[in-house]
Amino acid sequence: MPVMLSPGPPAPPKWYYRPVWVLVLLFLVLGPLALPYLWKSPRFSRRLRVVLTVLVIAYTGLFIDEMIRVVRAVKSEMDVLGTVPDF
Repeated sequence: MPVMLSPGPPAPPKWYYRPVWVLVLLFLVLGPLALPYLWKSPRFSRRLRVVLTVLVIAYTGLFIDEMIRVVRAVKSEMDVLGTVPDF
């Protein structure tokens, strides 16, 4: 069966595979859930994909650590006020 080639130029990648939007999804919107978009995007080199993956994992770890610290600080302030509900 012969292969049919399209006469026009290749279609541009979808918006969520463009580098700017992949970075927005990685660092501002979805965090590690956007890693598949990074790895499927044709515009990133393998080395840059690995570096960005490590950065997103580190960023997510720092975010989780900071959230735990904030929750503990709020809980300790509520303990001081005597208004901590039982969980």
